[in-house]
Amino acid sequence: MNIFKKGLYYSPADDKPEGDQKPEDKKPAEKPAEVEEVKWETWHDALPEPAKKLVADHVSGLKTALASERDARGTAEEDLRKVAADLEKGSDAQKKVLKLADDVAAGDRKADFYEDAHKASVTNLKLAFHIATTEDLFDKRGIVDFEKMKKDYPELFGKKKIPDGSAGDGTDGKPPGGEPDMNYLIRRKAGRVK
Repeated sequence: MNIFKKGLYYSPADDKPEGDQKPEDKKPAEKPAEVEEVKWETWHDALPEPAKKLVADHVSGLKTALASERDARGTAEEDLRKVAADLEKGSDAQKKVLKLADDVAAGDRKADFYEDAHKASVTNLKLAFHIATTEDLFDKRGIVDFEKMKKDYPELFGKKKIPDGSAGDGTDGKPPGGEPDMNYLIRRKAGRVK
């Protein structure tokens, strides 16, 4: 374990403080191993057959639960509309039941939109739903015209920009941005960074 001893960096393995080492004694810094991007297909294909079956059974159960939930919501909306038809026209009870049916339909519409928007690589689902609703981009079947949305609002699509992981000062990486600062130049001259 590395510790600080008398203000100098000390490694028990070397049994010498770092400041007393000669340049030829220093070991070259090991580069961290490249992390391979994990993709579903490569990960899933590498699994043994019993694990693949377990994943398939779990996914199948989730899909069945999702389908039954959607069917239940659709049935709930139809049942509420039937009850509203049996109530006195224009009564408060009928208005409340119709409002409940509309709320169920709106929830279904939003859930379907989020699923389709995710497949269309929308980066901000909530904002995209708001735009689709206010701009009336839904067709009669409740499907959104994502091509029109992409044309009018291209900033809602594409990959999210992930900043580089360089922390700047105190790391072996170069400072973020273009020009190195004086601290980086001093550290490089002292052999602290590459």
